[in-house]
Amino acid sequence: MSDLQTILKNKVFVFIICLCSILYIFSYLILPFSTADTIFYALIGRSLLQEHILPYQYVFDHKPFGVYVVYGAWDALTAPLPVGKFTVLALLSLAAFAAMARSIWHTRWLWVFAALALLGAPFELLAGNTETLLITTELAVLWLARKGTLATIQPTTRILWLLAAGGTFGLTVNINYLEGICLFLPVCFLLLANTRPILNISLFAIGTCGGLAALFAPYFIQGHHALADYFTQQHQFLHAYSAKLSKRIKSVLLIAAYLAVFSPILIKWFGQKSILKMAPTPDTTLLTLWFVSSVPAALLSGHLLNHYSILWLGPITIMFAMLVENYTKFSIYSLLPLILFQSYNIQNDIHKNIKEYSNLNHINYKYIHEITENQKILNIRAQQSHFYMGHLISFDKYLFHDHIDIVYGKNATQHYLQDLAEHPVFVMLPYKGCSTGEIELSVCSYIQQNYHQVYSVRIGKINRKKPNRLSFELYKLQN
Repeated sequence: MSDLQTILKNKVFVFIICLCSILYIFSYLILPFSTADTIFYALIGRSLLQEHILPYQYVFDHKPFGVYVVYGAWDALTAPLPVGKFTVLALLSLAAFAAMARSIWHTRWLWVFAALALLGAPFELLAGNTETLLITTELAVLWLARKGTLATIQPTTRILWLLAAGGTFGLTVNINYLEGICLFLPVCFLLLANTRPILNISLFAIGTCGGLAALFAPYFIQGHHALADYFTQQHQFLHAYSAKLSKRIKSVLLIAAYLAVFSPILIKWFGQKSILKMAPTPDTTLLTLWFVSSVPAALLSGHLLNHYSILWLGPITIMFAMLVENYTKFSIYSLLPLILFQSYNIQNDIHKNIKEYSNLNHINYKYIHEITENQKILNIRAQQSHFYMGHLISFDKYLFHDHIDIVYGKNATQHYLQDLAEHPVFVMLPYKGCSTGEIELSVCSYIQQNYHQVYSVRIGKINRKKPNRLSFELYKLQN
């Protein structure tokens, strides 16, 4: 029995892990959101499902259409739930992931679920961002495609499974385009390495086209170049958003450091005879190819965002569960960096989430909604999360706090002045944004002459120079 196996049978150790896990998950469940991304997707989803405004025609974000459908629908379904809704979504996604992993690789459901939830601490997995959903939808595509390529099934059943796999791929690649990269090698392996590869590819392609057609049907119905405008706006923003070489190098180094921490698992996995020295089983090859495809996908954007690493964490977690269940010997000393790394991030997340809970309680969103009276609000570099929490309406389609700077660059000031010239009733700024230089003098001068402050909140200790990012000021147009 390995050292790791011995520790896992220690009741005191298991009790401590369970207690920490409960505190860790609970710290996420008390928050209405733990990352600004999820509520921004839900905000656009609200306009899609409630006002029937297609993405990019109200508020812009560069993610594909499908993400707003998913988060908008989830936001509507969990409307009575004031906190924890996106963490519940993440937990449901992990539960489905563990179930499908059990079906393919015969791992224990609880081990995969628990390992993924805890190992995901450095990458904000329980925040419910798109990558948390993506690993589950990727596995769904692999599970369906694998069913459709089994030699023992009937031709009609094969057709249905592969069409379903392609349809699922077409729909979910529009949650995040990175899914296409993550699935490239494993899907090619499933379609080409089994009998009748041409038929497999054809059915998968037909299903993909069907999924895309179903998703984008509203744009076709609307007409007037709606779909062309959708892709044009997306392309223009992504071109400006693309990371510079220096950031890309830092991104590579960061993920290399993360992989080094997880290297004991990878060394054991790739050191198996069934991987390198003998013909591996198809399912083992499938898992290996999935991991190999996911690493470059995590690097593609070039931005130093931890949650991208969830893409390769999914297959690594299954590898770890399989190795432990097969009694692979792990030296505790080799796993010590991983254990310390995870322990630090878990306690850090607990502390951060409790602090965020306290910070959000300083803001009276009900009062803000009442005084704005459904009037449009121009956001100038304040946190966009206030618009979701207060059910506020954006004046400019670039609501995310830094999108105007990304799109317009040096001309951002001119764009803000053009917006102000249209006399929006309300303007939102970061707290003391004019005093700190965060807002340009010309913009501040215009606001001081034509607006008066109606609400402000400073979050954070008074002795600190910079207040919490959620701090803001709200101004109203003078009569």
